[in-house]
Amino acid sequence: MKIGSVAWGWTPTPEDMPEDDSLLRIADYIKAIGFEIVDYLSDYNSLDKFFTDDKSKEIGKYSRSIGLEVGGLVFQSDIWNQVDETVKQKQLDYFRKCANAAKCIGASAISCIIPGPYGAKPNHTPSPSDKKALNLPPEYNWDRDFGNYAAQMAKACDIAAEYGLKIALECFPGSLCSTPHAMLKALESVNRQNIGIQLDTAHLINQRIDIETAIYMLGGNRIFNVHAKDSDGMTRGNLPCGTGLVDYTSVLRALRNVGYKGNVSIEVEFTANPKRYMRQAFNHLRECMDGIY
Repeated sequence: MKIGSVAWGWTPTPEDMPEDDSLLRIADYIKAIGFEIVDYLSDYNSLDKFFTDDKSKEIGKYSRSIGLEVGGLVFQSDIWNQVDETVKQKQLDYFRKCANAAKCIGASAISCIIPGPYGAKPNHTPSPSDKKALNLPPEYNWDRDFGNYAAQMAKACDIAAEYGLKIALECFPGSLCSTPHAMLKALESVNRQNIGIQLDTAHLINQRIDIETAIYMLGGNRIFNVHAKDSDGMTRGNLPCGTGLVDYTSVLRALRNVGYKGNVSIEVEFTANPKRYMRQAFNHLRECMDGIY
């Protein structure tokens, strides 16, 4: 397993629009720490205004020239269960743009974000005394919602296959497939060979789900990538590896035992000091890999 860094962890917010040579400079920072892999992120805005064929090829070529492999490209769109056909087609059109950019960069996979139930209006309020609810509409139908999501994702898989790419599902807490059981159901329902899971350690630990068990349930062939970020069970779950509850020695052992051949990408976001915390996470993960910690 090789250790990677996500490029969007080096910006104030993940969706910040890249400018000029900003991603090249970030690649330099990542390489200087000792990472071997870099992952990049796209959204509708950057696919329109930044990730041209020439720019994408430049980013991939430069990354490889300094000794960084390109792991994946994120498609930052979580509307897979939309019901409006116009919106659904627009998403697939942008996904094709993302697939083209990923191929030009030299990525092997596209990471896709899973939506929550369609029509939900969650009341995420800061007060600890307020109740939390998704406030689903009375006509909500789980089977219809999940089926709509799976059908749209199958279309995306077919587009990805045209470009020789895989799709890795990042399953956030509260999404349609946030647990390993639901992840397996999603893979079965989409029913494509080029779809798998992007396992996120913080997403699982924040749901009180044992990461090792999830790894054994999914197996090495169904896990396409791993996001390593820690959590103390109280905060957002964006702590450097080794500063929270995740036992990365055990996680890495489980990944080896199931025959996982992919990368482990450190994802620490929303920090004013990415160099400090990326290095801290890298050093801890390296010690876990080497049997020191």
